[in-house]
Order: sequence, then C-alpha cells, then structure tokens
Amino acid sequence: MGLETENPQAFLEQSKELLINFQRIQENLQVSLEKEKETKQVFERDRAAVTEKIEKTIKERQKELEQSYDEKIEQSSGKVKKAQSERESAKNKGIKERIAEETAPLKQENKELKRQMQGICKREGAPMFISRKLFAVLYKPVGFAEFLCLIFLFLFFFAAIPLGLYFFLLRERGILFLVGIYLVDILIFGGLYVLVGNRTVGKFREVVKQSVSIRKRILKNKKSILALAKEIRKDSDDGHYNLTEYDDEIARLTQERNDFIAQKQNALHNFETVSKEIIKDEIENAEKEHLEALKAEWQESTKERVELETLEREKALGLSKEVEQYIGKKHMNLDDIEAMILILQKGEAKSLTETILKLEEEKASI
Repeated sequence: MGLETENPQAFLEQSKELLINFQRIQENLQVSLEKEKETKQVFERDRAAVTEKIEKTIKERQKELEQSYDEKIEQSSGKVKKAQSERESAKNKGIKERIAEETAPLKQENKELKRQMQGICKREGAPMFISRKLFAVLYKPVGFAEFLCLIFLFLFFFAAIPLGLYFFLLRERGILFLVGIYLVDILIFGGLYVLVGNRTVGKFREVVKQSVSIRKRILKNKKSILALAKEIRKDSDDGHYNLTEYDDEIARLTQERNDFIAQKQNALHNFETVSKEIIKDEIENAEKEHLEALKAEWQESTKERVELETLEREKALGLSKEVEQYIGKKHMNLDDIEAMILILQKGEAKSLTETILKLEEEKASI
C-alpha cells in the first residue's frame, strides 16, 4: 500500500508539488524556446549582414577597379580618335592639294581661253559682254545646264512677270488687261532681246562663233576637272599624302589602348580568383568572434531547450505513473487537487476514491 492509500492528503499535497514543478518546467521550456528562436534570428541576421557586407564590398572594389581601367581606356580611345581625325584632316588637305595640282593645267587653260575670248572681242570691236556667260545663255547656250537656264529666263520674263502683274494688280480689270500686259511684255523684253541679238549675233557673227567654240572647250575642261577630282577622291591609295607618321601614331595609340584592355581583363581575372577571397576572409575574420559568440549562445539555448524537453517528458511520465493513474487525467490540475485537499481537511472524505467522488458530486451540483 502506498501513500495514496495510507495518507491521501499527503499524497495530494505531494502531487500538487509535483504538478507545480512540472508546470514550472513547462514555463521554463517556453522561455527557452523563445530564447532559442531569438538567438537564432540574431545569429542569422548578423551572419546575413556579414554576407551582404562581403558582397557589397566586393562589388564596390570591382567597380572601382573597372572604373580605373575604363578611364584609361577611354582616354586612350580619345587619343586614337584624335589621331584618326588629324590623319583624316591631313588626308583631306592632301586630296585638295593633289586636286589643285593635277587640275592646275586645265584651270590655267580655262583662264587663257577666257582671256583669248576677251581679246577677240576687243580686236574685232565687239561688245565685251559677248564673252560673258549671260550673253551665251541667252543667245548661244552650250550644254544642258545653260539650256535649262535659258528656259527658266524665258518663263520668268514671258510668264511669271505678266501673270504676276495681272493676278496681283489687275485681276479685277478683266482678261483684256492680261492680253495687254503680254503685248507690252513681248514688245519690251522681246524687242530688247531681238535688238541686242541683231547688234551682236548678227553683226559679230564670227566673234560669237569663236566665243561658242571657246566656251565649249572651257566646259569640256570643267568636266575634266570634275572627273579628275572625283577620281582622286575615290582613290584608295593614301601613299600620295605622306600619312606614315599619322599611321604610326595611330598604331601606337591603338596598341596602348589594347594593352589597357588586356590589363583590365587580367586585373579582373586576378580579382575574381584572388582578391575576392582575400576580401571575404578579411571581413569574415573581423566578424568571426562576434558570430561565433552568437552561434554559441544559440547553441546553448538549443541545448537548454533539449534538456528541458527531456526533463518535461520525464516529469510528464512520472506524473502519469505516480499521480494520474490515481486521480484521473481530468483532475490533473491545481484547482481540483487543492479542492480535494480541502475536502480531506474538512473530513468530508477519508480515502482518495471518496475524495474524488465528492469532488465530482460538488462539480455536478454547481
């Protein structure tokens, strides 16, 4: 026979102490769980902060490294572009000088032909304007461009002027005024054209004929000049322009830029394979003691929680074996145990079974 039979009150008081102790263990376990959770969060937060710091530092260092070389590469590229621009300017200057040199005979010939044409006019007593381009366009055009110019002049004098006067000034006067304007226009400009023609082309026919012949030669020379200039510009051989110094300088600067690019690639490779690990180790070593302390605190909390869980299981098993089997699971609380102790103290029951029955009767009557 045990204490539950010999001394139910002492048994219940002992059970009360066991239950209070068990509840205290449960409370400590909850505190331990919260502490473990908190220490784990602090450790993981600080560890993540260290990882972020490593990544940020590596990114910044790499960016600084790239910027350093990019500035050098950009400066070198600028020098290459400047040298190329200077070479292009020198080439263009050389092309102009070559065109001027190779077309000089034709230009000189044209000047001589113009002087010759003026000399003919002077020798024959013809008006000097016969040698002018406007006269040639009006009376003896040479080439497609001069024919177009002649058509434009005729349209201007015999279409634009009379129509303009009519539509802007005399439109309300009727169509007869337009006819009148045309007649006046023809008399003035047409008469002037015929008069000048008779006194030049008619009177100095041979001079005009020679002038046309000379102008054809001038036009031919101009076409030759344009063709020669075009051919020179299309010539891909730059050997005529003494660009060797520029080419050497461009080659040197290009090699310098390529060297910077290669140095950048090597530096980035070295950064990836060596410097990153050094940065990582430096930061990790600086934070190692702090993180290890946090980890130890977390592990200690985990250990404490595991011990309390083990103790809780043991105490729960002990309560089940030593108390619950006698008073029932539904009475495994301080209120019922204290109520049963009070029943025994009042003498309302003598055994544990009677006490339990009395408690249940009281609960049922409430």
